[in-house]
Amino acid sequence: MQPQRLLVPLFQRPYVWNEELQWEPLWKDLERVATRLLQSPQTPQAPHFLGAIVLQQLLTSTSDLQQRTVIDGQQRLTTLQLLLDALHAEVAAAGAVMPAARLEPLIANAEAFRRHKEDRFKVWPTNRDRPAFNEVMEAAAPVDYQKLVHRASRMVKAHHYFAGQCRAWLTAEGPEQVVARAEAIERSARELLQIVVIDLTANENAQEIFETLNARGAVLTAADLIKNFVFQRLLEQGADVEEAYSQYWETFETAFWEEPVNVGRVSIPRSSVFLNHWLIARTGEEVVAREVFSRFKAYADYQAGHPMLALLQEIHRAAAIYREFTEKAEVLDGSLDRVGPVRLSSEDAGERGHQAGSPRAAGSQGWAAAAEAD
Repeated sequence: MQPQRLLVPLFQRPYVWNEELQWEPLWKDLERVATRLLQSPQTPQAPHFLGAIVLQQLLTSTSDLQQRTVIDGQQRLTTLQLLLDALHAEVAAAGAVMPAARLEPLIANAEAFRRHKEDRFKVWPTNRDRPAFNEVMEAAAPVDYQKLVHRASRMVKAHHYFAGQCRAWLTAEGPEQVVARAEAIERSARELLQIVVIDLTANENAQEIFETLNARGAVLTAADLIKNFVFQRLLEQGADVEEAYSQYWETFETAFWEEPVNVGRVSIPRSSVFLNHWLIARTGEEVVAREVFSRFKAYADYQAGHPMLALLQEIHRAAAIYREFTEKAEVLDGSLDRVGPVRLSSEDAGERGHQAGSPRAAGSQGWAAAAEAD
């Protein structure tokens, strides 16, 4: 990365990313890429895409450090700096001198380009986050996190998390493999994590572009994101993705699954509602709508020993049962069966609702149990 400073404006929100939803998934992505590289070092590796950021150039004199304002993507950029700095410290501590040297230009501008102390940093957060960022990024390795003034801040906790994960990964195969693993994870972080950068000139309308990116486009649903994730993994595992799509996913792109379903005050495609319910049934934990994709990804990583195709087949079987429950519940006449509607008096319905939350909730438990039995 060339010498530059990426400045987060004062009006942007402070650092809010956390371990469960962002740090752990990011680390798992990096770990997966590095493991793949370690296993097949001579095979061309596909990069892992981390999304897009929007920067806007600031007018500076020719001799000064280039500066840009971060219009969109400050959480991602800040996290990457914390990750790279922790990675650099752990790789250096492991004795991998050359990988550590290659990482350093990603986190610090060379001294020749600094006029002020803060010019050292590639990313300069908003005012509220600067003390914690400055403290943990400048702390001498090995960092004693408990002695830091800002040890309770998210930035310090992120740095601590990444340092611990890196240390564990480097030593996982014993001391004789540490340098080889350091080479793999350094190259993965430096070359195989990719971001698309939209670089605006100083006179372009940054706010208009920000609104277009964040508000005017069609929002990807949980089902869209899960589909992309599943089939990317299938491709990596050498599966026949065309066959897998036609057999196990194509049904989710039909009218039944695309129909909007009211969940509280919002309307969500039935496919996303189903995946939310399926995930709750599988994990036994509450999963709110906005976390469905991140929790699915974490669940899939937890099941890493099982092929993605098997997980897709499992979802397909559960979806068929879910659909049967849904369609039979809409039939108000005829004989009853195990998955059909149960007619309750208003008094009984009130009592059932008090005990189980709602008849609809009981139905979701029923199809989940049937899917488990299947």
